[in-house]
Amino acid sequence: MKRIYPLVLIACILAVQSAMAQHKSRLAPKLTALYAHADSLNAQKTAKDRKPVIGITTTLKGNSLSVGYNYVKAISMAGGTPYLIASTDDPQELKTVVGMLDGLLMTGGPDVDPAYFGHERHPQLGEVNDERDVFELLLFKAAHERKMPIFGICRGLQMINVAMGGTLWQDIPSDFPQSELCHRQTDDSTTPAHDISIIPGTVTAKVFGLTSTGVNSRHHQCIKDIAPELRITAWSPDSVPEMIEGYPRYPILAIQSHPEIFTVHGDKVMPRFFHFLIKEAKQYHQKKTTRTVVNRKKNIKRKK
Repeated sequence: MKRIYPLVLIACILAVQSAMAQHKSRLAPKLTALYAHADSLNAQKTAKDRKPVIGITTTLKGNSLSVGYNYVKAISMAGGTPYLIASTDDPQELKTVVGMLDGLLMTGGPDVDPAYFGHERHPQLGEVNDERDVFELLLFKAAHERKMPIFGICRGLQMINVAMGGTLWQDIPSDFPQSELCHRQTDDSTTPAHDISIIPGTVTAKVFGLTSTGVNSRHHQCIKDIAPELRITAWSPDSVPEMIEGYPRYPILAIQSHPEIFTVHGDKVMPRFFHFLIKEAKQYHQKKTTRTVVNRKKNIKRKK
């Protein structure tokens, strides 16, 4: 009887392989070719080729989640794996999601509710999405507590500032009537709206490799009081804060303009923002992996 068992096992394996082969033979040629191509690409990759996973915030409106595809494409172009984060107000769910990420990109969108920075609503306050405010504030908290790289674009910059205790001007035309600059382009924003000056010696200046550049602009809110643990690193000619960072204490970098639009249209400067995010995310992943290995070894020793 003992000799029969190996024969039965071999027969079962051959039967499974035969069934799989028959299943593949029933697939359409185009589908078979697609799967084969995917398998070939995966076979060429190693652990060193792993792309860091970058969470991207989305907007929940009605029954739909949305985010501009340029954010996704810019992350991919820089060598990251984009991961769209579904809007939720569940802290435990967000904690789980953050645990899978190597970096976070907070995207543009509607105005931030001034209640979150202790101000009354301005008459010129635009659309507010309470679900997104709650979602992003809780998401930021979860990521920030892990000292994860957090990058912000437009509203993302404003939300980071608010989440860390800063405030906003709710309407630039009303609060900066002396300014003649266009901060809210109505075109496709593929061309600069104005220049910005970057403070030398900052991480921001090192990332971009220059102290002035042209940017597009699609906002009507901006930073009023900077959060205590952040610093303003770039300004527009009319004194509107254009970039902030949390270095060296926190891996935070944010920009008021939309570098993702310039990036996907072939600009040579703005992709540096995304490449730096990927670099920071890779380092974060390495540290996270090292901590996991160390903790496992400690647990093994304790059990012994």
